[in-house]
Amino acid sequence: MDYITIRWADLDPNFHLRHSSYYDFAAQERISILNQYNITIAAMKEQQFGPVLFKEECEFKREITMTSKIYIETKLLRMKKDASFWIIRHRFLSDTNKLHAILKVEGSWMDTIKRKLAKPVPKIVYKGLYSFPKTDDFEYIQ
Repeated sequence: MDYITIRWADLDPNFHLRHSSYYDFAAQERISILNQYNITIAAMKEQQFGPVLFKEECEFKREITMTSKIYIETKLLRMKKDASFWIIRHRFLSDTNKLHAILKVEGSWMDTIKRKLAKPVPKIVYKGLYSFPKTDDFEYIQ
């Protein structure tokens, strides 16, 4: 478990984590985990695809300050069986496991040449998302 490093620039005028920082931290965490499952930037460039988000929302539970020890738990919540659509849930947790925020993203994969959704998704995506950590209530969707 790695704690995020909260910088001065991540704070708002009330000295807690500004709303857009949650989205930035979650995006970085997603890319880091995708890398662990071989869905790397290099693979995306080589196979001409990339992630595209349709929806991003955050529910704030407790404030996070510059001295907070926070880690992000990232898991797959929902996915189509062909891995063409997915919902990832990020939970911002303290070192005592208190929930500070829940951020969810809904997305798919884009063919970066055609600028359309990738059909079918590259095999590396299919394999990577099937290995991706899943929530306890994970389910496949239509």
